Amino acid sequence: MNDDKAIGKISVVVPVCERTEHTLTNYHEYRSAVEALGQDFEFIYAINSQFRDIADSLREIAREDKKLKLLELSRNYGEGTVLQAAFDYVTGDSTLILPPYKQVELNELPKMFDALKTVDIVLATRWPRMDSKFKQSQTRVFSNLMERLTNQKYSDAGCNVRLMRTQVAKELNLYGDQHRFLPLLAYELGYIPFEIKLKQAHENVSRGQHKPGVYLRRTLDLLTIVFLTKFNKKPLRFFGILGTSSMIIGFLGLIYITYERLFLDVGMADRPLLVLMSLFLVLGIQLIGIGLIGETIIFTHSQQNKEYRIKKIIN
Repeated sequence: MNDDKAIGKISVVVPVCERTEHTLTNYHEYRSAVEALGQDFEFIYAINSQFRDIADSLREIAREDKKLKLLELSRNYGEGTVLQAAFDYVTGDSTLILPPYKQVELNELPKMFDALKTVDIVLATRWPRMDSKFKQSQTRVFSNLMERLTNQKYSDAGCNVRLMRTQVAKELNLYGDQHRFLPLLAYELGYIPFEIKLKQAHENVSRGQHKPGVYLRRTLDLLTIVFLTKFNKKPLRFFGILGTSSMIIGFLGLIYITYERLFLDVGMADRPLLVLMSLFLVLGIQLIGIGLIGETIIFTHSQQNKEYRIKKIIN
């Protein structure tokens, strides 16, 4: 690594949101790998309240190791919220996110820092994958779904090893379990994520499968991200499309019912279709009204929240 100024001080953020067997061992290995980069560094472990035993063990290390900072949260939060809390305390020039368990071989980390010299955010992709075909297929399905909904393709959405300029971390607004979609949120801010292939860690291969409910929650989170990134500043487009479609269905249905009553002598009063089409019409009006209210709120607060972001000013 030749351009030390491009990297500067490294802040390593480790969110502890699930139990791992080798948290302390991984810290020492993480520390050795980052120290070998030859830059000043700090470690920030953000720990959910249920892992008090892990916090107690790391607290003992922190008494001697001044490079280690602990954030013990008051209760359990989603990993996105935990990361956001840690980002508020980073002091480095670049921020490296590592999970509490190893996902990639640590001797591969210098590749990410070399890439950061020319980009603002680097995403690790585990390659070659050594885990089961089933887990690999899960990653592909989720990545393909993300691509279809967002037009952004990320090869390994399940890898949480990310490196970015601290400026990027400070501008992100994460909550809940949105950490998985950090590249999408960074892209919306104008930063172009860059993927780099790193060898998968052997410890990562043996990790168990997730429950079906986890994938449902991830899908719902993805839909939330799509809505927030595409329609957050223009809610009338989203609700207007739904409302107009509903109104057209209701209007055409009522025309059909009226035609049958006038020309085919079919009664209207006792027909469930009349109630259904009327509901479609009313629903459409309500959805458009919700969109207009959203536009009014955004217009009212637009002067306080600037939509644009200036990347660079010359002269």
